[in-house]
Amino acid sequence: MGFLSRFRRSAKTLDDIGSIASEEDLPAVSESRNATHEMEPVPIPEHEVESEWESTEMIDSIHLDRDKKSQRLVERKKKSQKPTKKVSIRTRPSKLVPKPSQGLSIDIDHLVEKKSRRKISATPAFEELMSELETTLLEADMGHEAVDEVLMAMRARLIGAPLPKKGDLEKIIDSALIGALDSLLRVSYWDFDQTVQSLLKDDAPIVIMLVGVNGTGKTTTAAKISYRLIQDGLSVVVAAADTFRAGAIDQLSDHAERIGARCIRSQRGGDSAAVARDAIDSAVAKGDHIVIIDTAGRMQNKTNLMQELKKVHRVASPHIVLFVGDALAGNDAVEQARTFQSFLNFDGAVLSKLDTDARGGAALSIAHATNKPIVLAGVGQGYDDLIDFEPSNFLTQLLSDDIDPSSFTIVKRDPNE
Repeated sequence: MGFLSRFRRSAKTLDDIGSIASEEDLPAVSESRNATHEMEPVPIPEHEVESEWESTEMIDSIHLDRDKKSQRLVERKKKSQKPTKKVSIRTRPSKLVPKPSQGLSIDIDHLVEKKSRRKISATPAFEELMSELETTLLEADMGHEAVDEVLMAMRARLIGAPLPKKGDLEKIIDSALIGALDSLLRVSYWDFDQTVQSLLKDDAPIVIMLVGVNGTGKTTTAAKISYRLIQDGLSVVVAAADTFRAGAIDQLSDHAERIGARCIRSQRGGDSAAVARDAIDSAVAKGDHIVIIDTAGRMQNKTNLMQELKKVHRVASPHIVLFVGDALAGNDAVEQARTFQSFLNFDGAVLSKLDTDARGGAALSIAHATNKPIVLAGVGQGYDDLIDFEPSNFLTQLLSDDIDPSSFTIVKRDPNE
């Protein structure tokens, strides 16, 4: 049973298909949709708050517990506010290598091209169906802005479309839903391995900084990325810059020993930026290719955390910054990503535990909330259980329990789309 089961049951058990239709001449909302069956995603402006690392409002938003209704009100208020411009703290020019991605759709040309005097309309029955979908998506722990985007896209795709036969209504709804979910993941993707290789042509060592809250799998992800690069023939130095936790230092050191990386560490409570700088200096001296910096994510002292990350970023001047989120954290991971993005302008996300997330709320929302792609995904406990994130594969696995995968069509996306 998939996460959309309840919504699809509601659509199937619609007693009177005419209850979602009218015979009025509605505006041609679906003209562009009939050509591509897709709606361009609303661009999310890339902005940051002006270096307010000690801002109580921003810092507290990382891990603020809210009930669903109040959080949604805050989200909608944020969406309507004009973003504040800020100069990025990045000190290196971005050289990310773009890659094409694949989307998902269902071909319904033969259905929407049929002439009909009756059009799908925003009747009470239709709105009840949308309300059921909203509940389903919120229960999947999707971000509230992402849910609103899906509902808006569904209405744009369905309202004004010819009313099909009852047996075909399910296909039209499925097509609209897949198109709406696919649009959430439509950002500019880049290739991790090719980017590293490209950067190495001009500079070495390449510095990769991992950020995120505590418990999301940053240290394990650092080990997995290190193992991946070592398998490609590169030498790796890991910096145990999470000096707040002695356990994190020991854990990263153990991982490094197992996979053949060198670990630069200090005692608990040491200067994280100094550890990062020492790791880079050591890599330069010994001719290593990669430095991976594992940073602290403890939430009990948020102000110190943000000041520390700012200092580490300034001292290390990383080529790539990756946000690490826990796929099981759902909307919490989305809020964390949004806040870290406002401070650090990371280049992409890594989602851990994606293989255990049957609802996909975080994965469906993070790209939409930050306008940054999910680059890598953890799908197991092994060092080699780190894969490139591909939107079409993710959606296929997420939806295949609800919708027959044989009806899916793979759509190639331009890297710069």
